[in-house]
Amino acid sequence: MSPSLRAILGNPDVLGSGGWAQMLQNDFWGTPLADSGSHGSYRPLCVASFKLNYLVDGFKPFGYHLVNVLLHSLATGLVVKLARHILPAGRSGVAITGLLFAVHPIHTEAVAGVVGRADLTGCIFYLLALLAYIRHVRWRQWGDGRQWLALAVTVLLAGAAILCKETAVTALVVCAIYDIIKGYAGSRDKVRLSTTSTWPGFPAVAGHTTVPGSPGIYI
Repeated sequence: MSPSLRAILGNPDVLGSGGWAQMLQNDFWGTPLADSGSHGSYRPLCVASFKLNYLVDGFKPFGYHLVNVLLHSLATGLVVKLARHILPAGRSGVAITGLLFAVHPIHTEAVAGVVGRADLTGCIFYLLALLAYIRHVRWRQWGDGRQWLALAVTVLLAGAAILCKETAVTALVVCAIYDIIKGYAGSRDKVRLSTTSTWPGFPAVAGHTTVPGSPGIYI
């Protein structure tokens, strides 16, 4: 039996024989995690999406493939949004990034194969976690109390990504790396600003200098 058939046709969690709560105790293929024959892959959110597909349209392939295509489209949009945050100013780099992600052949299996939905859903929550953490860092720099809300959302989204595919466990690590890089870049900017402030005539304009990306904060 092919992976797609086994994940759906042979999965009791999808067919409903075990109930919604049962999928929290089973692996990706519907085998109890405590069973010696379990694959060990724990992806209940992805399995839940298969179950919803089954409840809506049974075993008709079109619905499963349509959802995968829509998920890939959403992931592409999130990649574009992330690129706007981390790439230098300019639309060309962002557009190229989005285009490469959308059409790169490495994604063919994830989109065309139904079981590839684990990669798609994991990717979406992964990207959402990164975007939430970027918001956390920005609000933290501004002293905005909502930084803690953004941090909590980041952790929840990272957890959701892990429940779609185990490899998403690296999401919080990537967030930490982003924070380190952002902090280093911020330190360089402060040094540059400090050096600039010693130039003749700088005090005359210092009161009207805004922090890039800030909502009208003056230094």
